[in-house]
Amino acid sequence: MNSPEERHDKLIRATDLDALSCRNSINEKNYLQPKDEFINDLINSYQTYLQYSQGYSSLSSSRTLKAQFLSKKLPIINRGTYMRTKIITDFIQKYIDYFGGVCQILSLGSGSDTRAFHLLSTNPMTKYHEIDFPESTRIKKLGILNNPRLMKLLSIDPLDIPSVKSKESFNDLDPNLHTNRYHLHGLDLRGLNSITQIKGLDTNLPTLIISECVLCYLSPEEYRSTIEICTNFGNENLTSFLIYEPMSLKDSFGSTMNQNLMGRGLNLQTFDEYPDLESRLRFFKDMCKLSNIRMTDISNVAGYNKNSPAWIDDIELRRINSLEMIDEIEEIKLLLEHYCLVYGEFRNSPNAPTFSGVDDFNWLLKHDH
Repeated sequence: MNSPEERHDKLIRATDLDALSCRNSINEKNYLQPKDEFINDLINSYQTYLQYSQGYSSLSSSRTLKAQFLSKKLPIINRGTYMRTKIITDFIQKYIDYFGGVCQILSLGSGSDTRAFHLLSTNPMTKYHEIDFPESTRIKKLGILNNPRLMKLLSIDPLDIPSVKSKESFNDLDPNLHTNRYHLHGLDLRGLNSITQIKGLDTNLPTLIISECVLCYLSPEEYRSTIEICTNFGNENLTSFLIYEPMSLKDSFGSTMNQNLMGRGLNLQTFDEYPDLESRLRFFKDMCKLSNIRMTDISNVAGYNKNSPAWIDDIELRRINSLEMIDEIEEIKLLLEHYCLVYGEFRNSPNAPTFSGVDDFNWLLKHDH
């Protein structure tokens, strides 16, 4: 019998399957160009190993996966997933280019995300770290080790692939994976109390920390504490954050979102606590002590704000508009207004660099100091 805490953690881990099924949907419908060649590797790993993960059986894992991957995603969901995927990837690439590739990315709660594999294949000087629950990193690690292309890309020696055919052998598998440029950490963020716990992190490199709907599952105090720990490098360097997550706006649509989440057993504690961009600006500035803060909602990014240009060029917008018809423009605009994208920096000294390329993007709110 799982404890209430274990059941709650299982629900949070299951959100990764939501995200993977959504990315798979846009991949199959040709939103992603070129197509993501690694998504199926992660799906196959889930299909093989989820049954051994905590809280699952062979029957329950099969039912969960069928429910996720056999259900058709609505066009509005596909469009939102595409916007989230593209703009975050484009931003990371801009950051990498700004520092000539000599930087590192740290993705919090990365789950089954395949972005690291694509970025590492085209940016040979960049290092990439991913953190998630050990249950999740084991499945991802096995997906990597069962794929010769990923083994070669990540410079992993073709040693004996671990045989995992039971809960015992799954639990015995080391949840971590470390290579010269790629690090997978099986670590509960709530247990992070020092940056030194993140093996292989180079404190001399500019570092971009990504949170896609991850920190929002923490309490505001845990949220602030995690940012503080991640900025405690001690060197004259730059630590940047790129955060994507929902916000309530204190309206009826946000109330419905919150009811749906609570109905699934998920409590986003910052959802109503910091309901809009202005309140989140105060949180990141005053509580988290970040500077050079930039904020927007995704409706603005997607070009639904007539007074502000989209982050995606007209040719690409026409291409994705041709893939699926979205009749309810006001509905998708309302949905995307309830998701924010935030950039902020922590510079350990006045001599630390800054990422001025952030202003190549169009933001709704800015705070420099």
